[in-house]
Amino acid sequence: MIAKTTSKPRIAWIDLLETIAIFSVVLCHCTAHIANMPLSEAGIGFYLHYALRSITAVCVPLFFFANGYLLLSRPFDLKKHLYKTLRFVLIAVFWYALTLAFLIFLHHDQLATSGLAGTISNLKYSVTHLWYLGALVCLYVFFPLLKVVYDHHRRVFLYFTIICVVITFGNTLLNNLMTFYSSFINHQGIIYTDTNFLNIFNPFRGMYGYTFVYFCLGGVAAYYIDKIQAITKKARNLVALAGLIIGWLGLFGIGYMYSKASHQIWDNIWYGYDTIFALIATVSIFLLSLNWQRDNIIFRTISRNTLGIYLIHMLIIYALTTWFNTFIMQYTSPLSSMPFIISFIGVIIYTAIVLVISLNIASIIKRVPIIRYML
Repeated sequence: MIAKTTSKPRIAWIDLLETIAIFSVVLCHCTAHIANMPLSEAGIGFYLHYALRSITAVCVPLFFFANGYLLLSRPFDLKKHLYKTLRFVLIAVFWYALTLAFLIFLHHDQLATSGLAGTISNLKYSVTHLWYLGALVCLYVFFPLLKVVYDHHRRVFLYFTIICVVITFGNTLLNNLMTFYSSFINHQGIIYTDTNFLNIFNPFRGMYGYTFVYFCLGGVAAYYIDKIQAITKKARNLVALAGLIIGWLGLFGIGYMYSKASHQIWDNIWYGYDTIFALIATVSIFLLSLNWQRDNIIFRTISRNTLGIYLIHMLIIYALTTWFNTFIMQYTSPLSSMPFIISFIGVIIYTAIVLVISLNIASIIKRVPIIRYML
């Protein structure tokens, strides 16, 4: 979900990275029903689906990482940057209104019974997936400062990145450890999710501070890319595979721990972005992506349309689940009567269908005057 402002040569592994990221975004939202299941009905099939969904916690981190890699390593133009920031604000407002209007259209029966105000009030939380645009704008507000420091004071930039890691991921790690201690050692049953252990000394209160970490790490990777690629492919892949397994298992483990401690299914995607395991998995996928050096029309096309896919895919999911919910649940839900392998493959196929439809709609919209600037 990166706005390309100049026609620069494509980076093949960035195209792959963004393809993985947007597929993970769509997969995450296509399996959102899993997070709403009662814990009492969770069996082996559920936990296998939950494990698949766990790795999608890398979706947003990968986008911020790729953003940082591209933007921090390129020449900076303040005027163009301000225009792009304003454009994202307008895109966020436009798609919030459009998504809400589309939901009202789908739930016309609710509109008839509760009225417009009541319907909007009930549906407004269904537009929360657009939080990414708000986080991106917040990041872009500070980008000129980050860019100057990145270009002229690299050690200061590294210092800032490390401080961000400690404040965000370190604080989340303390929440995880305190929950483990309280639930399984001290048996008090206290759940720690977003406790601010740094109190008044945390500059990232009220915002998604971890986005700065992924963005800055992308810039760090761009600066050291030659040294990273100089590492033997075998050694790099072994480290990356080990990290991916650790990250994946860690995300699943945290989700399982919080689910058991809170007695309800835990959303380890939303609450997983700023965990150390999502960070490890994100860096690991970056390292593995470096193996891909060939231009691919599929990855290139998807990468060029990630923002459009992101903005459109939830509309497609809302429409399909409104009109074909029974059929979709039959072939994607771990609680359906279908064998596990059928529902598991069904989730992947469902995700691919939503992605392809969103991609085609985005491609069409890009040909429409004025509206094309909203993608």
